[in-house]
Amino acid sequence: MAIERITSNVTRPAVLAALAEYDHLGQKPFLAKYGYGRATKYQLWHEGKSYDSKAIVGAAFGYLPGNPPPLRFYEFSGGLVYVVPVLKALGFSFDPPATAAARNPPWSRDELILALDLYHRHGGRDPGDTHPDVLALSALLREMAGGAGLITFRNANGVAMKLMNFRSLDPIFTAGGGKGLNSASKLDRVVWDKFAGDRHALAIAAEVIRQGITADLDEDVLDEIESYEAKEGRVSYRLHRHLERDRKVVALRKTGALKKHGKLECEACDFDFLATYGSRGAGYIEAHHTNPVHAMSHGETTKVSDLALLCANCHRMVHAAKPWLTLAQLRVLVSERS
Repeated sequence: MAIERITSNVTRPAVLAALAEYDHLGQKPFLAKYGYGRATKYQLWHEGKSYDSKAIVGAAFGYLPGNPPPLRFYEFSGGLVYVVPVLKALGFSFDPPATAAARNPPWSRDELILALDLYHRHGGRDPGDTHPDVLALSALLREMAGGAGLITFRNANGVAMKLMNFRSLDPIFTAGGGKGLNSASKLDRVVWDKFAGDRHALAIAAEVIRQGITADLDEDVLDEIESYEAKEGRVSYRLHRHLERDRKVVALRKTGALKKHGKLECEACDFDFLATYGSRGAGYIEAHHTNPVHAMSHGETTKVSDLALLCANCHRMVHAAKPWLTLAQLRVLVSERS
């Protein structure tokens, strides 16, 4: 007889099995496998780590005797009715460990890079803890910590204070008599010294962190960058534009260009956004898919080296009329008119 598909039938061993799978796969692959989103309010805590409670219950159903299909997200509501009481009855908790709230962990290098990028994007000014950019970074830092199974409380006030820590290291600010907050850490200084004079590197490092890629540009990662491949889908112009917007591929391509050339400039006309627009243009350039998509088959892969870095004008000219220009043809066109 088939087991009734209700959350109250989930058992503690089944939940433990789902937690083990979550730990093995990681948050994003686990949620993708079972078709759930992140928990926005009710986080299950077990052995010092947090879990998305509704997804855990849905997956746990598949670990019941007989291995029935896991519960789909649309088969039950989360929250206080069908998830919290079930898990509490099985001995699980929704309260973070008491020691977690007592002390916020030190800022990591990746967190500091994101904060420094925000500091420079605001020109060293104090945006305050209610600014949308500060709130967005606070949310991102919490998400990053949760995805790594860590505990952090990077609220908006903490982010704003970290920006003011950087002020104390900024010679432009201190030369005018300003002091900033005097609690900058040793790692704050290391990150400042490395990136403050290279806005391009900082902007790209922040970009690759947001995409879950290592931000350490000192490592010899060019081989890994060049070998990254993205699987293609249906062949179409829409796909072509989607590939050009693939943020991970673009981030890797920019990282490789910066390591090789020390700057980002258009590969057709040599336009440099940073040189023209200052910090507002740091890390910015568009990516163009040079491998003709219409000639690719379903399932074929794209390497990072298949992307060319172009300014907006050159990129638009490539697609202005069919047949699209190759990079070589575009360079000839630009050189003939210059």
